[in-house]
Amino acid sequence: MAFKALLSFVVVLGALQVSNAAVTRKVNCPDGKHTASNAVCCPLFAVVDDLQETLFDGGECGEETHESLRLTFHDAIGFSPALTRQHKFGGGGADGSIITFSDVETAFHANTGIDEIVGVQKPLVAKHNLTAGDFIQLAGAVGFSNCPGAPRLEYLHGRPPAKAPSPDLLVPEPFDSVTKILARFADAGFSPQEVIALLASHSVAAADHVDDSIPGTPFDSTPSSFDSQVFIEVLLKGTAFAGATGHQGESKSALKGEIRLQSDNDVSHGHSRH
Repeated sequence: MAFKALLSFVVVLGALQVSNAAVTRKVNCPDGKHTASNAVCCPLFAVVDDLQETLFDGGECGEETHESLRLTFHDAIGFSPALTRQHKFGGGGADGSIITFSDVETAFHANTGIDEIVGVQKPLVAKHNLTAGDFIQLAGAVGFSNCPGAPRLEYLHGRPPAKAPSPDLLVPEPFDSVTKILARFADAGFSPQEVIALLASHSVAAADHVDDSIPGTPFDSTPSSFDSQVFIEVLLKGTAFAGATGHQGESKSALKGEIRLQSDNDVSHGHSRH
């Protein structure tokens, strides 16, 4: 019975999708080059072009892409229904507060080093007259699309301006226990399986401040490609720290030239430190 109900839902959903596709109309943008499903999106083509040229060095999957993707998460995870239930401000999520209130949020320990990409993006937000929340998510989606193997992320437009900075301690730290990390994500609405899926972002990421002596050290051997290598390599037995000694939030890595976060190691090996 449950399978039949699910099958019926899939059939109805498919019919709706076909119906929606049939009535979708494209509008011609004023630039004479682009079309969009909504005229509101037309000005965004110029923003995308500027992002590719100014921020992503002509369309590369490099350091600015890594940092922009990190920024999307650190801004978006800044909300807590648990705090709201306690009649406290729980944060606005992906509202751009990390840029709007950068003096506050870049001082959070979990946001160490994020002031660099905030400083780069902030004038671009003003230049294109977008809300900071919209700009952060658009930049992350555009930058991520430059990485070989990466899917094209859906961008939704229309986030209102942030009203207040996010509360501190909502961004998980690499030295947090698995229990604490999963609890934080559960508060934000993520299942453990979805947390693992989110870690795929570490395929095109690097660490600047886990070990300050080796900034830009990647988490896997293919940091400019979106692939499953990070999941394979984190399961290998760690033999040495990336730098001369270990640091808080770091575990021994298996391959020279890459760094392993303690949280990634613990999640992948089923460790739960309290």
